[in-house]
Amino acid sequence: MRDNLDLLLSGGGSALLSRTSVVRHAEFMVAVDADVRSDPAANRQLGAIVRMASAIEPEWLLDLYSENLSEKTEAKWNDEAERVEVTRMLLYDRLMIDRRITKDDVGEDVTRVLIEHALDAGLQRFVDPEAIARFLARVELVARTFPEEHIPCLADDDVREALKELAQGLRNFAELKEAGRGLIEMLRQKLGREQSRLLSQMAPDQVAIAGRRQVKVHYQQGLQPWIASRMQDFFGMKEGPKIAGGRVALVLHLLAPNQRPVQVTTDLAGFWERTYPQGRRELSRKYPRHSWPENPMEVRHGKNY
Repeated sequence: MRDNLDLLLSGGGSALLSRTSVVRHAEFMVAVDADVRSDPAANRQLGAIVRMASAIEPEWLLDLYSENLSEKTEAKWNDEAERVEVTRMLLYDRLMIDRRITKDDVGEDVTRVLIEHALDAGLQRFVDPEAIARFLARVELVARTFPEEHIPCLADDDVREALKELAQGLRNFAELKEAGRGLIEMLRQKLGREQSRLLSQMAPDQVAIAGRRQVKVHYQQGLQPWIASRMQDFFGMKEGPKIAGGRVALVLHLLAPNQRPVQVTTDLAGFWERTYPQGRRELSRKYPRHSWPENPMEVRHGKNY
């Protein structure tokens, strides 16, 4: 009963409880005397009115009308708790006579509801979007550079599918975020064993340059991969490193001591020969504590530049 006068019917719909009924505040009742109101002028029914009702206990229905009882399980989202709650309901026809939240029944409905709200919230809640984009770009690069290997180009749909696989058996955002740490590995499994090995070899996370043992390789879909380091770290090099078995030259971001790029190029020797001499005097003036040799290609590292 939603209020003192409005009743929910087990067959669906509602009825009004007459003020003449002695029983008015019971949670469950059976109609003893009721009729249907109608509007003859409009030729339509206005609904039922219960003139007399008798209070009952729901346990009586279990004993007397068990054939009319059914159970229903429903997965719904709790926005405040950021979790899926599974509700088990006991129904008499269409009327709910008992409702409780259970920790059981973690199934496809729970996964579906969790993923729907996770996607609405945004993947960045559960994974590092930059790390995912970088991985997809590495796969795209190797697939494009080695077409004979038939490496699949992974896309956003594959990311969502992987997240759905990780969500199996989970109920809330906190659990999904923890599971999201394994998403890249889940994506890697979509590649064959040899394809995964080729990805690691041909699109490495880091490469070596003269003045540093390792420097991070940046990958972005649609762009040539690149590295960034101080200009002094490239002294002694006539050309920049290549990846993909020498098929792809890395774009070099040569940084000033303030970590801003002085030059972006793939032609390191050409930069030393044509551009560097023109800027050497200005660099020496702005950064006098750093060495700016006349011929950087002949520099041997070991000196502090």
